Amino acid sequence: MTVPAQFFRSKYRAIEGGCVSCSGDLATLEALPGVKEVDALASGLVLVTHDGTVSDDAVVQAAQKVGLPLAPAGPARPVRV
Repeated sequence: MTVPAQFFRSKYRAIEGGCVSCSGDLATLEALPGVKEVDALASGLVLVTHDGTVSDDAVVQAAQKVGLPLAPAGPARPVRV
């Protein structure tokens, strides 16, 4: 029997007037080791689904590279995918 993989979802909020829809390509977030999926919401939230090895600092720094200032919006929560 195969055990389903455990993943986590972290939430980040755009800050300092950052616009998720204006930020361009979020491929730098998707390219982080351990990231499975990145969703940008019109509400200014970015949801990052990962394997638990991705730090908030890594996500924030990667977002800054594409001009999107992000701040963590709570602890990572487990999800099943």
